[in-house]
Amino acid sequence: MSRNWKKEFEWFHSHPELGFQEVTTTYRIKEILKEEGIEEITIPLETGALAVIRGEKPGNNRLLRADIDALPIKEESGVTYASVNEGVMHACGHDVHIVNALMVAGRLNSIKSDVEGNVFILFQPGEEVFDGAASVIRTGITKDIDEFYAFHVDPEADTGTIELKQGGITSSVDKFYIKVEGIGAHAAMPHQGRNPIHVLTDLVGWLDSYSDTKIDAFTPHVITVAHISAGTTWNVIPTFGELEGTVRTLDENVRNLIHEEIDNAIHAFEILHGVKITLEWTEGPHVAVNDEELYFKAKKVAGENDFITKAPEDIMIGDDFGDYAPLGSGKKSLYIRIGSGIGYTYHHPKFYANPDILKDSSSFLFELLKK
Repeated sequence: MSRNWKKEFEWFHSHPELGFQEVTTTYRIKEILKEEGIEEITIPLETGALAVIRGEKPGNNRLLRADIDALPIKEESGVTYASVNEGVMHACGHDVHIVNALMVAGRLNSIKSDVEGNVFILFQPGEEVFDGAASVIRTGITKDIDEFYAFHVDPEADTGTIELKQGGITSSVDKFYIKVEGIGAHAAMPHQGRNPIHVLTDLVGWLDSYSDTKIDAFTPHVITVAHISAGTTWNVIPTFGELEGTVRTLDENVRNLIHEEIDNAIHAFEILHGVKITLEWTEGPHVAVNDEELYFKAKKVAGENDFITKAPEDIMIGDDFGDYAPLGSGKKSLYIRIGSGIGYTYHHPKFYANPDILKDSSSFLFELLKK
Protein backbone atom coordinates (compact mmCIF):
# COMPACT_ATOMS: atom_id res chain seq x y z
CA MET A 1 0.00 0.00 0.00
CA SER A 2 1.44 3.36 -1.02
CA ARG A 3 2.12 5.97 1.63
CA ASN A 4 -0.23 8.95 2.01
CA TRP A 5 2.33 11.72 1.56
CA LYS A 6 -0.21 14.48 2.07
CA LYS A 7 -0.91 13.10 5.54
CA GLU A 8 2.81 12.95 6.22
CA PHE A 9 3.08 16.60 5.17
CA GLU A 10 0.26 17.53 7.56
CA TRP A 11 2.07 15.74 10.39
CA PHE A 12 5.33 17.57 9.75
CA HIS A 13 3.50 20.88 9.42
CA SER A 14 1.71 20.42 12.72
CA HIS A 15 4.88 19.41 14.60
CA PRO A 16 7.36 22.23 13.83
CA GLU A 17 10.59 22.58 15.81
CA LEU A 18 13.19 25.34 15.96
CA GLY A 19 16.73 25.05 14.60
CA PHE A 20 18.86 22.35 16.27
CA GLN A 21 15.82 21.33 18.34
CA GLU A 22 14.25 19.14 15.61
CA VAL A 23 14.25 15.99 17.74
CA THR A 24 10.73 14.76 16.97
CA THR A 25 11.08 15.76 13.32
CA THR A 26 14.32 13.80 13.01
CA TYR A 27 12.79 10.75 14.71
CA ARG A 28 9.86 10.72 12.26
CA ILE A 29 12.16 11.16 9.25
CA LYS A 30 14.24 8.19 10.38
CA GLU A 31 11.09 6.12 10.96
CA ILE A 32 9.93 6.75 7.41
CA LEU A 33 13.35 5.98 5.95
CA LYS A 34 13.34 2.64 7.78
CA GLU A 35 9.78 1.85 6.75
CA GLU A 36 10.61 2.62 3.11
CA GLY A 37 13.75 0.47 3.22
CA ILE A 38 16.08 3.38 2.53
CA GLU A 39 19.64 3.19 3.82
CA GLU A 40 20.48 5.73 6.52
CA ILE A 41 24.01 6.87 7.32
CA THR A 42 24.71 7.82 10.93
CA ILE A 43 25.95 11.40 11.25
CA PRO A 44 27.51 13.02 14.35
CA LEU A 45 24.75 15.59 14.87
CA GLU A 46 21.99 15.61 17.48
CA THR A 47 19.33 16.39 14.87
CA GLY A 48 19.07 15.86 11.13
CA ALA A 49 19.53 12.72 9.04
CA LEU A 50 21.37 11.46 5.99
CA ALA A 51 20.07 8.82 3.60
CA VAL A 52 21.80 7.31 0.57
CA ILE A 53 20.64 5.56 -2.58
CA ARG A 54 23.57 3.62 -3.99
CA GLY A 55 23.03 3.52 -7.73
CA GLU A 56 24.08 0.43 -9.62
CA LYS A 57 25.39 2.34 -12.64
CA PRO A 58 28.60 4.40 -12.75
CA GLY A 59 28.22 8.05 -11.84
CA ASN A 60 29.20 10.81 -9.45
CA ASN A 61 28.08 11.64 -5.91
CA ARG A 62 25.06 13.95 -5.74
CA LEU A 63 23.30 15.38 -2.70
CA LEU A 64 19.81 16.80 -2.25
CA ARG A 65 19.51 19.12 0.76
CA ALA A 66 16.17 19.49 2.55
CA ASP A 67 16.08 21.89 5.51
CA ILE A 68 13.90 20.74 8.39
CA ASP A 69 13.62 23.53 10.99
CA ALA A 70 10.76 25.96 11.67
CA LEU A 71 10.42 29.53 12.94
CA PRO A 72 9.40 31.21 16.24
CA ILE A 73 6.08 32.44 14.83
CA LYS A 74 2.53 31.95 16.10
CA GLU A 75 0.60 30.33 13.28
CA GLU A 76 -2.45 32.09 11.79
CA SER A 77 -2.78 30.10 8.57
CA GLY A 78 -6.22 28.70 9.44
CA VAL A 79 -5.42 25.16 8.21
CA THR A 80 -6.94 22.26 10.12
CA TYR A 81 -3.48 20.78 10.70
CA ALA A 82 -1.95 23.91 12.22
CA SER A 83 1.01 23.81 14.59
CA VAL A 84 0.48 22.07 17.91
CA ASN A 85 3.64 23.71 19.25
CA GLU A 86 2.62 27.15 20.51
CA GLY A 87 4.64 29.96 19.00
CA VAL A 88 6.46 27.74 16.48
CA MET A 89 5.44 27.42 12.84
CA HIS A 90 6.59 26.06 9.50
CA ALA A 91 6.32 29.50 7.92
CA CYS A 92 8.94 28.94 5.23
CA GLY A 93 7.89 25.67 3.60
CA HIS A 94 10.47 23.38 5.14
CA ASP A 95 7.70 20.86 5.79
CA VAL A 96 7.23 20.64 2.01
CA HIS A 97 10.98 20.25 1.59
CA ILE A 98 11.10 17.34 4.06
CA VAL A 99 8.30 15.39 2.38
CA ASN A 100 9.60 16.11 -1.11
CA ALA A 101 13.01 14.73 -0.15
CA LEU A 102 11.43 11.61 1.37
CA MET A 103 9.35 11.06 -1.77
CA VAL A 104 12.39 11.47 -4.01
CA ALA A 105 14.41 9.10 -1.85
CA GLY A 106 11.67 6.49 -2.02
CA ARG A 107 11.36 6.65 -5.81
CA LEU A 108 15.12 6.55 -6.38
CA ASN A 109 15.47 3.63 -3.97
CA SER A 110 12.91 1.68 -5.99
CA ILE A 111 14.97 1.97 -9.20
CA LYS A 112 18.54 1.64 -7.89
CA SER A 113 19.47 -0.47 -10.91
CA ASP A 114 18.89 2.58 -13.13
CA VAL A 115 20.46 5.21 -10.86
CA GLU A 116 23.88 6.51 -11.87
CA GLY A 117 26.26 6.98 -8.95
CA ASN A 118 25.20 7.67 -5.37
CA VAL A 119 22.45 10.06 -4.36
CA PHE A 120 22.57 11.37 -0.79
CA ILE A 121 19.49 12.92 0.78
CA LEU A 122 20.37 15.32 3.59
CA PHE A 123 17.75 16.44 6.08
CA GLN A 124 19.58 19.47 7.42
CA PRO A 125 18.92 21.10 10.79
CA GLY A 126 19.28 24.77 11.65
CA GLU A 127 18.92 26.54 8.30
CA GLU A 128 16.94 29.42 9.81
CA VAL A 129 19.72 30.11 12.32
CA PHE A 130 22.37 30.04 9.58
CA ASP A 131 24.69 27.48 11.13
CA GLY A 132 23.04 24.33 9.86
CA ALA A 133 25.09 23.87 6.71
CA ALA A 134 28.29 24.79 8.55
CA SER A 135 27.57 22.19 11.22
CA VAL A 136 27.05 19.54 8.54
CA ILE A 137 30.21 20.54 6.65
CA ARG A 138 32.27 20.35 9.85
CA THR A 139 31.37 16.65 10.15
CA GLY A 140 33.17 15.94 6.86
CA ILE A 141 30.23 14.06 5.32
CA THR A 142 30.04 16.37 2.29
CA LYS A 143 33.70 16.33 1.27
CA ASP A 144 33.22 13.69 -1.43
CA ILE A 145 30.05 15.18 -2.90
CA ASP A 146 30.42 16.47 -6.48
CA GLU A 147 27.03 18.15 -6.98
CA PHE A 148 24.67 19.76 -4.48
CA TYR A 149 20.97 20.33 -5.12
CA ALA A 150 18.26 22.12 -3.17
CA PHE A 151 14.88 23.66 -3.81
CA HIS A 152 12.63 26.12 -2.04
CA VAL A 153 8.92 26.74 -2.29
CA ASP A 154 8.01 30.18 -3.65
CA PRO A 155 4.79 31.78 -2.34
CA GLU A 156 4.98 34.41 -5.07
CA ALA A 157 4.75 31.97 -7.98
CA ASP A 158 1.90 29.84 -9.32
CA THR A 159 1.66 26.24 -8.16
CA GLY A 160 3.97 23.92 -10.03
CA THR A 161 6.13 26.55 -11.71
CA ILE A 162 9.82 25.61 -11.78
CA GLU A 163 12.03 28.68 -11.40
CA LEU A 164 15.54 28.39 -12.82
CA LYS A 165 18.44 30.78 -13.40
CA GLN A 166 22.21 30.74 -13.77
CA GLY A 167 24.59 32.44 -11.36
CA GLY A 168 23.78 33.82 -7.93
CA ILE A 169 20.27 32.93 -6.73
CA THR A 170 20.32 33.31 -2.94
CA SER A 171 22.23 36.16 -1.38
CA SER A 172 25.20 36.28 0.90
CA VAL A 173 24.13 37.39 4.36
CA ASP A 174 26.46 39.49 6.49
CA LYS A 175 25.68 41.38 9.69
CA PHE A 176 27.50 44.51 10.76
CA TYR A 177 27.56 46.13 14.20
CA ILE A 178 29.17 49.56 14.65
CA LYS A 179 29.86 51.17 18.02
CA VAL A 180 30.83 54.84 18.28
CA GLU A 181 32.54 55.94 21.50
CA GLY A 182 32.41 59.73 21.90
CA ILE A 183 32.56 62.08 24.89
CA GLY A 184 29.48 62.76 26.97
CA ALA A 185 28.44 66.29 27.85
CA HIS A 186 25.52 68.52 28.78
CA ALA A 187 23.20 69.10 25.85
CA ALA A 188 23.57 72.84 26.40
CA MET A 189 27.34 72.63 25.88
CA PRO A 190 27.86 70.29 22.91
CA HIS A 191 31.30 71.77 22.16
CA GLN A 192 32.61 70.08 25.32
CA GLY A 193 31.70 66.64 24.05
CA ARG A 194 31.94 64.42 20.98
CA ASN A 195 28.38 63.50 20.13
CA PRO A 196 28.18 59.88 18.85
CA ILE A 197 24.70 60.59 17.44
CA HIS A 198 26.19 62.96 14.85
CA VAL A 199 28.64 60.27 13.81
CA LEU A 200 25.95 57.60 13.60
CA THR A 201 23.70 59.74 11.40
CA ASP A 202 26.65 60.62 9.16
CA LEU A 203 27.47 56.92 8.86
CA VAL A 204 23.90 56.05 7.92
CA GLY A 205 23.93 58.76 5.27
CA TRP A 206 27.25 57.52 3.91
CA LEU A 207 26.02 53.91 3.78
CA ASP A 208 22.94 55.01 1.81
CA SER A 209 24.94 57.11 -0.64
CA TYR A 210 27.64 54.45 -1.04
CA SER A 211 25.05 51.86 -1.99
CA ASP A 212 23.42 54.23 -4.48
CA THR A 213 26.51 55.75 -6.10
CA LYS A 214 29.42 53.33 -5.85
CA ILE A 215 27.86 50.05 -7.00
CA ASP A 216 26.37 49.37 -10.41
CA ALA A 217 22.58 49.77 -10.16
CA PHE A 218 22.19 46.54 -12.15
CA THR A 219 24.21 44.57 -9.60
CA PRO A 220 21.79 43.25 -6.95
CA HIS A 221 22.84 44.33 -3.47
CA VAL A 222 21.34 45.63 -0.23
CA ILE A 223 22.89 47.65 2.60
CA THR A 224 20.32 48.13 5.33
CA VAL A 225 20.66 49.79 8.75
CA ALA A 226 17.93 48.15 10.81
CA HIS A 227 18.75 49.24 14.37
CA ILE A 228 20.24 52.38 15.87
CA SER A 229 20.54 53.32 19.54
CA ALA A 230 22.12 56.17 21.53
CA GLY A 231 21.36 58.18 24.64
CA THR A 232 18.89 57.91 27.48
CA THR A 233 17.28 61.35 27.79
CA TRP A 234 16.76 64.70 26.06
CA ASN A 235 19.39 66.86 27.69
CA VAL A 236 22.46 64.62 27.91
CA ILE A 237 24.93 63.97 25.11
CA PRO A 238 25.67 60.24 25.42
CA THR A 239 29.13 58.75 25.58
CA PHE A 240 28.42 56.08 22.98
CA GLY A 241 25.95 54.93 20.35
CA GLU A 242 25.53 51.90 18.12
CA LEU A 243 23.92 50.73 14.94
CA GLU A 244 23.57 47.41 13.18
CA GLY A 245 22.34 46.12 9.89
CA THR A 246 22.91 43.72 7.03
CA VAL A 247 24.73 43.54 3.71
CA ARG A 248 23.41 41.22 1.03
CA THR A 249 24.63 40.58 -2.51
CA LEU A 250 24.46 38.00 -5.28
CA ASP A 251 28.13 38.47 -6.11
CA GLU A 252 30.96 37.44 -3.77
CA ASN A 253 33.29 40.09 -5.23
CA VAL A 254 30.79 42.87 -4.47
CA ARG A 255 30.32 41.40 -1.01
CA ASN A 256 34.05 41.64 -0.29
CA LEU A 257 34.25 45.15 -1.77
CA ILE A 258 31.47 46.47 0.48
CA HIS A 259 33.12 45.01 3.59
CA GLU A 260 36.44 46.61 2.67
CA GLU A 261 34.86 50.00 1.92
CA ILE A 262 32.89 50.08 5.19
CA ASP A 263 36.08 49.29 7.07
CA ASN A 264 37.90 52.14 5.30
CA ALA A 265 35.04 54.56 5.95
CA ILE A 266 35.09 53.85 9.68
CA HIS A 267 38.76 54.77 9.93
CA ALA A 268 38.05 58.02 8.05
CA PHE A 269 35.11 58.90 10.32
CA GLU A 270 37.25 58.27 13.39
CA ILE A 271 39.74 60.90 12.22
CA LEU A 272 37.05 63.32 11.04
CA HIS A 273 35.05 63.27 14.29
CA GLY A 274 37.74 62.51 16.85
CA VAL A 275 35.97 59.44 18.19
CA LYS A 276 36.64 55.72 18.46
CA ILE A 277 34.61 53.48 16.15
CA THR A 278 34.49 49.69 16.33
CA LEU A 279 33.19 47.44 13.55
CA GLU A 280 32.06 43.87 14.19
CA TRP A 281 31.43 42.02 10.94
CA THR A 282 29.67 38.66 11.13
CA GLU A 283 29.89 36.65 7.94
CA GLY A 284 26.85 34.53 7.19
CA PRO A 285 26.09 32.20 4.28
CA HIS A 286 27.77 32.52 0.91
CA VAL A 287 25.94 33.29 -2.30
CA ALA A 288 24.33 30.15 -3.70
CA VAL A 289 25.67 30.03 -7.26
CA ASN A 290 23.87 27.92 -9.85
CA ASP A 291 26.32 26.04 -12.03
CA GLU A 292 25.84 26.55 -15.78
CA GLU A 293 25.97 22.84 -16.60
CA LEU A 294 23.45 21.91 -13.90
CA TYR A 295 21.21 24.78 -14.97
CA PHE A 296 21.00 23.42 -18.52
CA LYS A 297 20.51 19.91 -17.18
CA ALA A 298 17.50 21.15 -15.18
CA LYS A 299 16.12 23.04 -18.20
CA LYS A 300 16.37 19.86 -20.27
CA VAL A 301 14.62 17.75 -17.60
CA ALA A 302 11.85 20.34 -17.26
CA GLY A 303 11.33 20.49 -21.03
CA GLU A 304 11.24 16.73 -21.44
CA ASN A 305 8.63 16.39 -18.69
CA ASP A 306 6.37 19.33 -19.63
CA PHE A 307 7.07 21.41 -16.53
CA ILE A 308 6.43 25.15 -16.73
CA THR A 309 9.67 27.08 -16.19
CA LYS A 310 10.53 30.73 -15.72
CA ALA A 311 13.38 32.83 -14.39
CA PRO A 312 12.87 33.92 -10.76
CA GLU A 313 13.15 37.52 -9.66
CA ASP A 314 16.31 38.46 -7.78
CA ILE A 315 15.59 38.71 -4.05
CA MET A 316 18.04 39.32 -1.24
CA ILE A 317 17.01 36.34 0.87
CA GLY A 318 19.87 34.15 2.03
CA ASP A 319 20.10 30.40 2.48
CA ASP A 320 23.01 28.54 4.01
CA PHE A 321 22.86 26.12 1.06
CA GLY A 322 25.38 28.52 -0.49
CA ASP A 323 28.03 27.24 1.95
CA TYR A 324 28.16 23.77 0.38
CA ALA A 325 29.63 24.92 -2.94
CA PRO A 326 30.83 28.53 -2.67
CA LEU A 327 32.50 30.18 -5.64
CA GLY A 328 35.99 28.78 -6.11
CA SER A 329 35.33 25.56 -4.16
CA GLY A 330 35.41 23.33 -7.24
CA LYS A 331 31.98 21.97 -6.32
CA LYS A 332 28.77 22.40 -8.35
CA SER A 333 25.38 23.40 -7.02
CA LEU A 334 21.86 24.06 -8.21
CA TYR A 335 19.14 25.83 -6.22
CA ILE A 336 15.62 25.79 -7.62
CA ARG A 337 12.46 27.61 -6.62
CA ILE A 338 9.11 25.87 -7.09
CA GLY A 339 5.87 27.83 -7.01
CA SER A 340 3.60 26.92 -4.10
CA GLY A 341 0.68 29.20 -4.94
CA ILE A 342 0.59 32.97 -4.66
CA GLY A 343 -0.16 34.05 -1.10
CA TYR A 344 1.43 35.38 2.07
CA THR A 345 5.20 35.62 1.86
CA TYR A 346 7.91 33.77 3.77
CA HIS A 347 7.98 34.08 7.56
CA HIS A 348 4.42 35.43 7.72
CA PRO A 349 2.00 33.94 10.32
CA LYS A 350 -0.47 33.24 7.49
CA PHE A 351 2.08 31.63 5.17
CA TYR A 352 0.68 28.60 3.38
CA ALA A 353 2.43 26.12 1.10
CA ASN A 354 0.02 24.07 -0.96
CA PRO A 355 0.77 20.34 -0.50
CA ASP A 356 -0.68 19.69 -3.97
CA ILE A 357 2.74 20.63 -5.37
CA LEU A 358 4.32 17.54 -3.82
CA LYS A 359 3.58 15.22 -6.74
CA ASP A 360 5.01 17.44 -9.49
CA SER A 361 7.90 18.87 -7.50
CA SER A 362 9.10 15.46 -6.32
CA SER A 363 8.76 14.09 -9.86
CA PHE A 364 10.95 16.90 -11.20
CA LEU A 365 13.63 16.35 -8.54
CA PHE A 366 13.50 12.58 -9.10
CA GLU A 367 14.15 13.00 -12.83
CA LEU A 368 16.89 15.53 -12.12
CA LEU A 369 18.77 13.40 -9.62
CA LYS A 370 18.62 9.89 -11.02
CA LYS A 371 21.59 10.45 -13.34
